[in-house]
Amino acid sequence: MSDPGARQEGVERRSWILTRLRSLGFLSVADLARELGVTPMTVRRDLHALESAGQVRMVHGGAALTPGELHTPAFPEDGHSAGRLRVAERAATSVDDGDTIAVDAGPTALALAGALRPSFCGSLITHSMPVLALMAARRYTSRTVALGGELLGDRHAFVGPATEAALDRLRARTFFFAPSAVDARGTYAHSPAEASVQRKLAGIADEVVLVATTDVFVASAPARVTDLAPLHRVVTDRPPPPPVAAALRAAKVPLDVVGCS
Repeated sequence: MSDPGARQEGVERRSWILTRLRSLGFLSVADLARELGVTPMTVRRDLHALESAGQVRMVHGGAALTPGELHTPAFPEDGHSAGRLRVAERAATSVDDGDTIAVDAGPTALALAGALRPSFCGSLITHSMPVLALMAARRYTSRTVALGGELLGDRHAFVGPATEAALDRLRARTFFFAPSAVDARGTYAHSPAEASVQRKLAGIADEVVLVATTDVFVASAPARVTDLAPLHRVVTDRPPPPPVAAALRAAKVPLDVVGCS
């Protein structure tokens, strides 16, 4: 007789594999085995099961999605996907399976949600529609708390009084913050409405971890969110410009640079 627990673990692994393939397009058996903490043989069994269901196609060394599983990404390709994945994977290592976390909107925040371990069984709070869709597709045993409100089209996120009111009685251990721009004076959003939601999310969290690719440090956005002092950690794929690095040191904010290996 097969073990029901083992069957459930297999379902969770295969759901996680599909989610990552939808983000990356291709995954090698070696990378999957390393990220999942299982043997390559286990990964191949999962891939064969997904191939039998018509969801992936086996290729040399790994697997890709079948055409029917492909979908239009929430955010256009901007040349920073590799760095975004490194940042997300590094930041996600700080999340314990039972944590309550808040996840911002935008492509880097979405990558962070996608990098959570398959064993994550805590709670996730977000105003991001793509993050909500990802969590639903992964069939986690975790709880997802959706913050509704007015939809901000370019960020695919909810903002406004209803969104902020939903946060009044919530708390998180960590807020993974993905601003639109960062300079030596602080962090910025493209709209005052989103900046206000981000401040509220930071306010319910025990710690704020800023996740960003290098382009964010040279971008410009008009709505100030906060200065650098409230940040507990910055995870990025390249060293920020010297004025930003100096401001982070002055604010005693640890900087974690995840470069190419």
